[in-house]
Amino acid sequence: MHLWFNTSALFTRWVVSAGLLERPFVVVDVGVQGAENSRWHLLGDYLVVQGFDAIEEVIGLLRRKNANYPNRHYHWLAAGSADEERAFYVNEAESTSSSFYAQGDDRFGLRDKRDERARMVTVRRLDTLLAEGIIPAPDFLKCDVEGFEKEVFLGASRTLRTVLGVEVETSFSISPLYPKTHFVTVQELLLEARLLPFDLNFNRVPRASFVAAVKDRRKSGRASLSDIGKPATFNVLFCRDLIDEADHSEHYTSLADPVEVDQLIKLMVIYELHRLNDVALDTAVRFADRLAGRFDVDKAIYLLADPNCRRGALSSIRLWPLRTLPMRALRKAGRMMRPKRPPPTRQPAAR
Repeated sequence: MHLWFNTSALFTRWVVSAGLLERPFVVVDVGVQGAENSRWHLLGDYLVVQGFDAIEEVIGLLRRKNANYPNRHYHWLAAGSADEERAFYVNEAESTSSSFYAQGDDRFGLRDKRDERARMVTVRRLDTLLAEGIIPAPDFLKCDVEGFEKEVFLGASRTLRTVLGVEVETSFSISPLYPKTHFVTVQELLLEARLLPFDLNFNRVPRASFVAAVKDRRKSGRASLSDIGKPATFNVLFCRDLIDEADHSEHYTSLADPVEVDQLIKLMVIYELHRLNDVALDTAVRFADRLAGRFDVDKAIYLLADPNCRRGALSSIRLWPLRTLPMRALRKAGRMMRPKRPPPTRQPAAR
């Protein structure tokens, strides 16, 4: 399950190729199994990845695969609300569903896909890692830790003050840990950092009894039932809305640090990479006076004004090469934004 990915990302490509950022773009990925999302690779040398996972083999594999990328760092650590050692239940059958919580029976017939083995792992607060200089202040935080998200955010109150966007896996399920639902708990914690929902995607999982009945009736497998069942898990994008903060600061219960031009550009990049071009463009218009000292705002607006930005596949789509259509469009944009030369003045003919 993925959020939308704008693979053309003309504005982002221009920002990178023209060197318009003064500082790196830092992505902290908590639950980095499978590697960080490929959308961030469009940031080129600006990208700094700090990835965390509780499974040692996952981190070892990522380190080997990314040995030629000095700005991608992977840590065999779990993030949480306390600095401690804690039991982590590794699902040997399907490691992506490993968790700090031992799994019980479910209504979806997935219990037989679990082979849990407890391991002791080191847990650190993101705020501790930030204070110790192990990670720089992040611009974006991704968190997918199988129900442990609340603990991660409780240990990151200071870290979240620098974050412009968060992607989190969540659900509407309730439990003793999440009596208001997982989503509401996560939303309340992120709202303290002025982060609002901007986009979501979800999957559906049919009940095991229905799958069994259909299989007996039609000899059909689970693959054909992907659109049946109530929404199960959601990937939700939370972002700062600097326009709303400027217009309605009274709506927020927390004070925000001043935003620099670099952060404005980075937020526009986050919007565009998630196909929220309208929000990125509106941000450029609203803060044009501040952005004008860094780049041509009219050109940025042209690059972002893509009415087809929401069409196409999700983030598993293949990236366009940097030197193909998007770069031709960039050159076209540059020509369109160039002021036209006045027509030559004709001299009167000599008599």
